[in-house]
Amino acid sequence: MNTRVWGIVLFTAFGLGIGIIRPFAPGLNSAGHAVLMSIFVAVGIWIFGTKWVPLSIGSMVMLLILTLSGIKNSITFNGYTTRAIWILIPALFFGFALNSTGLGRRLAYRVIGLFRPSYFSLTLSWVIIGLILSVLTPSIMVRIAIVIPIAVASVEICRLQYGSKGAGLILLAAWSMVLIPGSGWLTGSLWGPAAIGFFDAVPGLQRTIDFDSWLKALLFPSAVLSFLFILVLYRVMKPAEELNIDRDVFKAEYRALGPISIREKATLAILLMTFLLLVSGRVHGIPDVTVCLGAFVLLAVFGVIKAKDIGTAISWDFVLFVGTIMGMGMLLQETGVAAFLSKSLGPVIKTLAGNHWLLMFLLLIFFFVWRFVDVAQLYATIPFVVPFLPMLAADFGIHPLAFFFLFVMSGNCFFMSYQQPFAIIGESIAAKAAWTPGQLHLAGIIYLFSCLVTLAISILYWKMVGLIG
Repeated sequence: MNTRVWGIVLFTAFGLGIGIIRPFAPGLNSAGHAVLMSIFVAVGIWIFGTKWVPLSIGSMVMLLILTLSGIKNSITFNGYTTRAIWILIPALFFGFALNSTGLGRRLAYRVIGLFRPSYFSLTLSWVIIGLILSVLTPSIMVRIAIVIPIAVASVEICRLQYGSKGAGLILLAAWSMVLIPGSGWLTGSLWGPAAIGFFDAVPGLQRTIDFDSWLKALLFPSAVLSFLFILVLYRVMKPAEELNIDRDVFKAEYRALGPISIREKATLAILLMTFLLLVSGRVHGIPDVTVCLGAFVLLAVFGVIKAKDIGTAISWDFVLFVGTIMGMGMLLQETGVAAFLSKSLGPVIKTLAGNHWLLMFLLLIFFFVWRFVDVAQLYATIPFVVPFLPMLAADFGIHPLAFFFLFVMSGNCFFMSYQQPFAIIGESIAAKAAWTPGQLHLAGIIYLFSCLVTLAISILYWKMVGLIG
């Protein structure tokens, strides 16, 4: 039996032990123990089943245990009825539209062709491309599917050897700039919809998140993190020899795409309109979920999304996983687990929370270390921590969204491929041209350094704008 199977077996045994023995009674009732049992079993599958067990299988096992334990269906399945999941599903189809029409590829080649090829111009191009694609779709998976093939083509056009320093810089710059910058606005990555689901399940956090509040808390920190990371990555990984390629080569790649189609024009107009409506929500008052569903309908009307695409265009495995995760907040609240954790761990957190700097730096480092275990980008950990955020806001003046940025930074870390599903996807697409493990380790260290510096700057910023008292 290999290590992965043993991991699943041990987590399952531990979970069953909690459910049967009920070691936390009388502080925690039988329903609470059943919830912890289901979570441990599912987390074991999510962690150790990476690459060969679909995420949805762990989710379905968790839901099965909950229903067998007598937990109400309205609580067990609540994650599939939140507004967050109905923002997420249309948003994933936005990514499909961007990819299937070829619009994403066209925009990327257009940006690259604006500059004379050099390591600096290519790095800058990936920053611009990452920002543009983040505006049009929150699906990082789709953005990687668009950008990585172009990055590989750039390596080949520049006649760089696979695995070389220059090739690693181009590929990692392209990949990281579709991962990091979009966290600055609500629909720039999946962190926004996920946060809505986590927050709406906790009393005192409902409706905390809208486009404006997210921008205020995360736009500046995300911009600082993106700038620091790409700057240090460029300085550390740039080869001494400069490129000697004419930009007409990249312009030829753009011309080879042919004239822009009606479907591309419709997709661009719809996605831009969607973003503008989301940004101006305070003015017109249309709910964000209504905007996203409306955009989905328009894409269908213009033939960008067809009937055959509904079942195959997006990863329903991922949707089922996220729906389960988004429901964990209410599950922990309604079964008494959140109250039990608050009573047990509250004194420790209160001791640290008196010093904002100490608390946030210690937790950031802890979450980075914990990411070696919670490989699902902390999605299995966040529901246990979010119930503490109202207490931190009320007693210590730390706004929940300022705290949530710790999850974003650590959830995106990538010391090793197995920690970061999007790194695995990027390597799979790039195939033999992919960055080396050593280059990914180096970029991961640069990312950690950038996060630590960014957090220091962000705390000062949050104090200045009133998000930390």
